[in-house]
Formats: sequence, C-alpha cells, structure tokens
Amino acid sequence: MKFRIQKQHGFTIVELLIVIVVIAILASISIVAYNGIQARAENMKTVQAVSTWVKAIKLNKIKNGSYADFNSCLGNTSTYQGFNGHCWAPSTSGWDVDAGFVAAISPEMSGSTPEPSTKNIHTDSVQYRGAMYYHVNDSDVRIYANIVGISVRSECPSIGGLQSAFSVSARESGASCIYRFE
Repeated sequence: MKFRIQKQHGFTIVELLIVIVVIAILASISIVAYNGIQARAENMKTVQAVSTWVKAIKLNKIKNGSYADFNSCLGNTSTYQGFNGHCWAPSTSGWDVDAGFVAAISPEMSGSTPEPSTKNIHTDSVQYRGAMYYHVNDSDVRIYANIVGISVRSECPSIGGLQSAFSVSARESGASCIYRFE
C-alpha cells in the first residue's frame, strides 16, 4: 500500500496580506486622483460659465454705455434653488440670482444661461458657491468666483476679460477669488 502526499494549493496568509496591502494602496491613490479630477472639473465649469457671462456683460456695456447696475449671482433663477437661492451668504439675506440682471444680460448670450459650479467651499451653513456679479460703481465692477481646492490668490485661475484676481478670501475647502473687469 502506497500513500500519496497531496500538495495543498492556495495562497499563504502572508501572500494574501501582501495582496490586500497593494490593493489598499492602489485604492487610496485612485481616490486622491479622483478627488483632484472632481475639483478641477468643478473649477473648469465655474471658469467657463464666468467667461461667458463676462463676454455678455461687456457686450451689454457696449450696447448700453455702462455696466448693468445690479448685484446678482451668475446663473439662472433655478441654479441655486437647493441652497435657499443663495450663491453667497455673508449676511442673513444672502445673494440670489436677480431676474432683472438675467433679463438684461441674456440677449447678449447665445443659447442657455451658463451655470457655474454649485459646490460649496464653506463647511458650515454659510454658502459660498458659484459666482456673482457685483456692481460697486461703473469704474469698479467685480466678479466673485468660488474656486474649489485653492487657498491663495496666486492659485486663482485667469478668466478672460477680467484682471488677475486682486483679492482672495480663503474658505475651508477653497477660496473666493475677486476680479475686476478690464
């Protein structure tokens, strides 16, 4: 009678642990990369929307001789609805999309009203999202753009038709870049 010794096939516990560690490392790298891609996409959406608004606002100024005398979030009246209608809420009343502003500027746009990202860059109930148009006077017209994942003025993106950001207000997960029209 002969006995056969059967070899066991499979992985050792050490091999399994090594595979689990490698998978965990790859997963963490993927998550970090994905979050960076999301932030860049949010910021690109805001920059593109603001660029379109800036062109339309400048065309409106050429047509009417002065900048529109409104203060308004950029987007349409439903852009910030899930956020009490606010894009910027440093006070109790906050900033909303002004329907009069949209009506004044929309003839200069072709197609739909561009919407910036609505990702909040503040962690509590105060809202800083999207972008807004702020008319101080005809020689001081500003755009506030809320940008995800930055903290200093040098990181504010360039936006055509606007001067480089002259100020920035850092928030928990981004910053409000403040621009003036050229």
